[in-house]
Amino acid sequence: MIDRNAPTPLYYQLKQLLKHLIQKGDLRPGDRLPTEQELCARYDISRAPVRQALAELVREGYITRRAGVGTFVATGAQKLHVQKTPFRLLANDVRWISWLEHTIQHWNGLHPGHQVKLEIEMPDRAAFHRTLRDAAVQGKAHDMVTVDYVWLNGYARSSYLFPFDELDRDWTAELVASLEPPVRQNHLVEGKLFGFPMQADVTGLWYRRDWFEAAGLTPPTTWDELRALLAQLDRPELRARFGYQAPLAFPGGTVAGEATVNILLPFIWNAGGCILDEQGRPALNDPAVIRALYFLQSITFEQPYVLPASRAYHWWDAPRALAYGHLPMILGGTYEWPTICEASNWETEDALLNHLGFVPMPRPSREMPAFASLGGTSWGILHQSRLKDLSLDLMKLSVSSEWNATFYEETLQISPFRALNQQLKERHPWLQTVIPLIDIARPRPMLKQYVRLSLFLQQMFEQILWEGAPVEKLVSQTASYLNLFIVRHG
Repeated sequence: MIDRNAPTPLYYQLKQLLKHLIQKGDLRPGDRLPTEQELCARYDISRAPVRQALAELVREGYITRRAGVGTFVATGAQKLHVQKTPFRLLANDVRWISWLEHTIQHWNGLHPGHQVKLEIEMPDRAAFHRTLRDAAVQGKAHDMVTVDYVWLNGYARSSYLFPFDELDRDWTAELVASLEPPVRQNHLVEGKLFGFPMQADVTGLWYRRDWFEAAGLTPPTTWDELRALLAQLDRPELRARFGYQAPLAFPGGTVAGEATVNILLPFIWNAGGCILDEQGRPALNDPAVIRALYFLQSITFEQPYVLPASRAYHWWDAPRALAYGHLPMILGGTYEWPTICEASNWETEDALLNHLGFVPMPRPSREMPAFASLGGTSWGILHQSRLKDLSLDLMKLSVSSEWNATFYEETLQISPFRALNQQLKERHPWLQTVIPLIDIARPRPMLKQYVRLSLFLQQMFEQILWEGAPVEKLVSQTASYLNLFIVRHG
């Protein structure tokens, strides 16, 4: 069945359910599938995830569509999952697996004598790092892994990942040159490329465009504008008019993990601060950092405009609440677009664009530059992989495929490739809005032990925002912990 509360996207749950029914023989070649409307009613989901699930099953050859007649199980669909060469993927996020599935399907069409079967292991996010390390220690490492941008440096320096340069230096150099500058900066470790970026995202502020226009409100640019807007949205008459729970929410604690750091770091950058200085030493005691944390504390603890439940949010809770109409604004990232689409009842992209807006995080003043946090997902080749050459060949095929641009248009995600982004901006109004934000994006600290460093920052944010902890005292303690940690572990 479909679990609406699970982090796994609804479309993927439906896709896997239908695929399982086909492979098991409950749905046979020639059988007619329920209509989109019937699937929506049967599984209590909107049309957006149903359409995406069916579209991917068509691309993978499991079903066919006949105009005016219906959707049917394709001939030979039950044999599609029987391949020759197992290709093992360790994934941390289901949302981008369709890219690799499509690439392997394309490969199999081009290489009938060398068929590949994709085998996916996808532990929950809390167990992902342990699963990767345990497999490597036991000599059972996967062939490829999907990793968040921010983890790439650590896994490269710990020798889990294999440098692309050693497989094909010329192609790697061309790939590096084609990347957006902040993506390139994030992916090079000691001058070598250790990951193939397959999507990029930036952080910012989502808002309900339709509500703002109806109430004569504008999205904030500065901290003072945000504070004034929160006060307006907190008025009983506006709450009653639109029925939302609080003016603002965002993942703001250790439950959300790295999402908390990803979303809140731009407030520090926008104030002119940073977590680490140019020598890699903790810089938390900088007055700019203190200023940013005091501002965040003022809207969460002193004047609680932010939904208190945000402290226990997972990353996906805020975008779903926005889609359900429970919030007028959230702090988040462009990666949340598919989650909002699935959770909402807005049937078309035009409807979504009419309801939603996305702007950079507010900053102390208009004179100060705005920054966003860079994120995304990359493919990495594991050092112990038996199929390094095949892994690289699949990446080459994916970047050269005509489906490349289609993927970004369908998912409305930012491409990591500069030339492709220039094309995408001309094709879709939403991408025209968000792609330019990559020019203000910064990578998070690129450290070998970033996963553990992030936990210190999550705890600091949580205590300051929700417990009213003394800012200077807690920042000083956190800086000391970070300094000791970096000295010991690098």
